[in-house]
Amino acid sequence: MEGRNIALIITVLLTLRAGFKSKKARNKLLELIENKRWLINFGVIIVFIGYIVYTVRNDNSDDSRKLKEALKKALLAFIIALFAEIGLTIAPFWLVFTLAYYMDGWI
Repeated sequence: MEGRNIALIITVLLTLRAGFKSKKARNKLLELIENKRWLINFGVIIVFIGYIVYTVRNDNSDDSRKLKEALKKALLAFIIALFAEIGLTIAPFWLVFTLAYYMDGWI
């Protein structure tokens, strides 16, 4: 458990470092945040995630399991799309590798 947390923290920190060092990535992220349409859709995603988590938190049915799996995969796809949008092309590799190795069931 401890090794998994360290690997995830290192992956996140190195990705954040790469993003902050790249002027292009910072500018693209600010461009996204300033786009009202994107912010509204992002808000809808957050509300949807909250709704799914709230409704299936104590349910162990097959349908709830499928919802949880779909949500995990959708979150990963969203993060990878964000990386692509801001120009971080190496980060998705390390994210997928770390999640596949340390987080069973995420990929």
